Amino acid sequence: MKRIGLLVLALALLCGTRAPLTQAQTREFVVAAWGDPYEAGWRKALVPRFEKENNVKVVWVQGFSSQTLAKLRAQKDNPQIDVAMLDDGPHRQAAALGLVEKIDRTKLSNAKDLYDVAFEPGDFGIGFAIAAYGLYYDAKAFQENGWAPPTSWLDLFRPEFKGRVSVHNIANANGLYLLLALNTIAGGTDENVDRGFAKVKELAPNVVTFDKFGETPTLIQQGQAVIGTWNLDRVANLASTGVPVRFVQPKEGTWGHKEVVTIVKGRPNVDLAYKWVDLMLDAEEQANTAKYVGLSPLNKNARLDPKTAETVLYGPEQIEKLVIPNWEVVNAQRAAWTERWNKEVERR
Repeated sequence: MKRIGLLVLALALLCGTRAPLTQAQTREFVVAAWGDPYEAGWRKALVPRFEKENNVKVVWVQGFSSQTLAKLRAQKDNPQIDVAMLDDGPHRQAAALGLVEKIDRTKLSNAKDLYDVAFEPGDFGIGFAIAAYGLYYDAKAFQENGWAPPTSWLDLFRPEFKGRVSVHNIANANGLYLLLALNTIAGGTDENVDRGFAKVKELAPNVVTFDKFGETPTLIQQGQAVIGTWNLDRVANLASTGVPVRFVQPKEGTWGHKEVVTIVKGRPNVDLAYKWVDLMLDAEEQANTAKYVGLSPLNKNARLDPKTAETVLYGPEQIEKLVIPNWEVVNAQRAAWTERWNKEVERR
């Protein structure tokens, strides 16, 4: 009995010492960014590589950029997120609120290989990709009806598309860019978007929905929407499933923004955060992001296969032609524009 007791005690001590060691070896690293299909894409290459190289477990906190910004604000005094990935508009707000760290470029081996557009004012974060917004159309429906493919933002106004256009609410970047694009075409300015609002209201009879809840893919597949505004990566993802949807860069300009990765202020995992950021900027991972996520690379050395290159903005000529909003002006007025949109555009 005494021997059995000693054996049990030895096993208990052994088990008791192993658990803390295992826990100590596997750190958790918290990333806040968009959910699927984005998370699923990064989990095909970026995440497993990072976990293996650093002996960590990546915990993914899903959310739109506005939701991630809200989390950062709520957690300001006790941050639970290590790095955040945001559209550049909300990111500028996070930087202004003092929620993110200033990036030391000398700690990023891949920063030297980026296009100039990647760098943020004050280095509070760094752009790792481009998201482009333009038009989509249902190629099958267009062929069956003998319609000419769209080339301009103004094609949304064509009478044959009455009740078959899907665009987004201004809370979504697609809706914002539609307003800004039409405002520019109509001769408006950054500070005065009256002409843009007039054009959106003129477009309204053609619109089947101002998408707030992600209805666009369903509307396309059901044939209710045959043309509209959408981002390039979402069009590419839907097309990869066999849906005959195509993306168009309007002749007046493709609007878009940078996707920014930033280090959250006040977290202890700064060493890991820099490794994550640098890995996202690596040429191989930039190519993987284009292939699996559908975002356009900002590393000049990223090499894409021909199929992937057709589904993203690729190379300096396309990237440098992208129209990026004046975020200082937009962020200052967006709340007022949203209220105006809800009153004038969708409450008709």
